[in-house]
Amino acid sequence: MINLLPTPKKYEIDTDIVFSIKPVITGDDALWSDGIEVFKEAFFKINEIEIGDGIGGIEIKRDSSLPKDKYVIDCNESISVYASDKEGFLYALASLFQLINVKDGILTCPQLHVEDYPEKDFRGFMIDLGRLWHPFDKLLRFVDLCFIYKIKYLHLHFMDDKLYTLPSKLFPKLPTKGKSYTFDEIAYLNEYAQKRGIALIPEIEGPGHATPFNEAYPEIFANKIVGEVAEQGLTEFGAVIDDKSLFCPGSQKCMEAVDALIGEICEMFPDTPYIHIGGDEAKEDYWEKCIECQRYMRENDIADVHELYCDYIGRVSNMVLSRGKTPIVWEGFSKKGAERVPKETIVIAWESYYHTATDLLEEGFKVINCTWQPLYIVKSIEQRWDALDIMKWNVYNWQHWWENSEATLNPINVTPTEDVIGGLICSWELTYEQEINFVMENLIALSERTWNVKRKLNDREFIHIHRNLLDKAARLLLY
Repeated sequence: MINLLPTPKKYEIDTDIVFSIKPVITGDDALWSDGIEVFKEAFFKINEIEIGDGIGGIEIKRDSSLPKDKYVIDCNESISVYASDKEGFLYALASLFQLINVKDGILTCPQLHVEDYPEKDFRGFMIDLGRLWHPFDKLLRFVDLCFIYKIKYLHLHFMDDKLYTLPSKLFPKLPTKGKSYTFDEIAYLNEYAQKRGIALIPEIEGPGHATPFNEAYPEIFANKIVGEVAEQGLTEFGAVIDDKSLFCPGSQKCMEAVDALIGEICEMFPDTPYIHIGGDEAKEDYWEKCIECQRYMRENDIADVHELYCDYIGRVSNMVLSRGKTPIVWEGFSKKGAERVPKETIVIAWESYYHTATDLLEEGFKVINCTWQPLYIVKSIEQRWDALDIMKWNVYNWQHWWENSEATLNPINVTPTEDVIGGLICSWELTYEQEINFVMENLIALSERTWNVKRKLNDREFIHIHRNLLDKAARLLLY
């Protein structure tokens, strides 16, 4: 058994033959330079040993015959790493943190040959910054963790009803004072993640969870309400905010502002392939009392507010697509009206309540598995799962504990398909200090079960390798 997670597709190892490795590294292509510096820095934090430049230790070599994201490692007196692109190269470096042993200042590695690549591209982790703001340096630590765990996507839930944590030039009253990041910090975060091969996914919520927008700019985003509520008195701009958490999808002014905001976020995150636009838990019944929404529905042949919900998701998805990015949404829109959502939109199926994975796949959407059980990390002890629970899960399975979810009494299992593009762990309503131990333990299990769709390790084997990686991850994050 090789001491490496995720488990490689192919390997040969002879633990009886162990080589001393010179603490030097070199590469044959300028493409490797950033990654080599990242490796040196992380290796020092984990092992307190400097890796210098030179031959005869770790040698990085381009092999253009290898597929994208595949890597090969050979250890036979020295360590040779082969990759055709940056992605595979960085996966190889992440593997070396586990394969190289250090004792009394000496680097050693057993004789081995490893060939590996991921089966599912989307291996993700989400941090909730819109309910509990995290200091900026903690975001960098999560990038580090994703790097050594081979988690490709870091999803940043930048806003919710409590906070808006991104900066904004277009809407300067929007960021929450004292709990938002600066443009310089976002630029640094982008650079830091890009060097480590981590793609950031920024999220702004809508049409629900939009309280910061209505508190800062009600004249732009608020619904115009008719009936008994309105009779109690209109505000100075002619609108009553019945529910502060809602955008007004019937308002041209509101939708133009959302479009502008999408543009600003795309500029802030130039390297990301994805923009997450929210899309769940909107109190859509309030739109039945909104003058603007009712007018828009009549003019666009929209039958009810459920279809209006889908129309909103569709329009915002197209805003993202028009800027060369792919939209991601939560499962929150209903089946009725789903044809208004472009099929390029990727849906995170999490609750199996609004829209099941089975239905989404049949409708032609690509899906990310974020089943609450066992992939959520939340405050409640009763709703918490550990790494071994995730090891028993697979990417085509949805489960839940909530009686209203379709996946509770009858867990959903879909036919294996490339349209399930991977899995996502979410940490909700927790501070860094509350969540980090659970994240460290569970995230490597998610990586293992999406890197390898078919389970390769039993519980005992996983725990044995897991402990070694946990120790190294802790040293990296606590340095």
